[in-house]
Amino acid sequence: MQLKVEDMDDANVFIYGKMGPEETNLILFSKAEWLKVSSTKVTQLQENGSKLWLIRDSRVDGLLTVQSISWNKQLAQWQMNVPQRYMLSNSVGWIVNNAAPLSDEFFVVVDSAGGIIQMTDENTQPHLPGLLKILSENGYEVENRINPKVGQETTSIGYTSYRTDASLPEEDSLSSKLEPTTVNLPEGMLIALSCPLTTIKSGQIKVMKDPVTLVRDGISYERSNLLEKYPDLEEGKHFYPNFKLKTIINYVSATSLSPEEYWAKLQKVEEDIKDPILFNTMNEPVLSPSGHSFEKSSITKWISSKQVDLPSVSNTVPIPDPITSQDIRGKSLVDNVNLRQFIKAWPDFYMQQEYYLAITLSEKTQLVKST
Repeated sequence: MQLKVEDMDDANVFIYGKMGPEETNLILFSKAEWLKVSSTKVTQLQENGSKLWLIRDSRVDGLLTVQSISWNKQLAQWQMNVPQRYMLSNSVGWIVNNAAPLSDEFFVVVDSAGGIIQMTDENTQPHLPGLLKILSENGYEVENRINPKVGQETTSIGYTSYRTDASLPEEDSLSSKLEPTTVNLPEGMLIALSCPLTTIKSGQIKVMKDPVTLVRDGISYERSNLLEKYPDLEEGKHFYPNFKLKTIINYVSATSLSPEEYWAKLQKVEEDIKDPILFNTMNEPVLSPSGHSFEKSSITKWISSKQVDLPSVSNTVPIPDPITSQDIRGKSLVDNVNLRQFIKAWPDFYMQQEYYLAITLSEKTQLVKST
């Protein structure tokens, strides 16, 4: 299934597309921090111990995953709950099947329930009421579901300023004041480019300027805010710079540009989301200690090709980073969670901007003809 929205009982039930637990938790934690500064809902969640949750397309084909976080009063922090993978069976309806995919245990659950009904874009909607009923009976309150409405996007002001008045002479156009415009970024993209700590500090969702990525979980933060909160963290040990994400942010949030100039920036993003070794779009980007990103399978093969077979020297021969030649032997490759989330949100945004450019150029052409 693809990312989609279903209409049901005058409500919009949003099912997120396929993504890993880390990306899902990034959405959940960011939502919790945003609610903290924008409403009293978080206080209610913390007092009641309720779950903040969402539904996403499971990475196991045909199933749906429910993932949630809840407030741990003893530790005074949000904690991740174990994701629940729901399967629609032929005999007993919706049941949990968290067994490893394609394992004997997985198929035992399938067989005991009379087989599985694969969820598709066409047949999901009629079965959602049953799933929501079961979830509500198990502590997943409907009002605490992250559930954007149809067509709703998170709005950010001043990402770019378009110069659209084609009736002005070129020199006047260049010297005229450029008014900031509103660019609608898909929710997944905005979250991928923002720092949760900045949201808490400023009360606003803002794109990062100097993103760095924690080694322990692959989530990116604004460098200054991270070090302000955790001053003992060391670059190269606890976090890596994230050059690819920083470059993409500079392109996407470029200001005072004409539509054509902004489109040229987006073309560069198309190149930046490609693996620098094999030059294909990354699906599982990982960070090297150098701060550069690679497709996981690509950099893994690179490292293997540099290994020396002789046991006596294999642990001492340097393994060069493909871009900087920095020795990365024994260093961790870190999942680039934010970049992966950005790449998933990128195609829709790219097509939207292409459409806007076409409309703008068409309007300019008509304006020139009329004058």
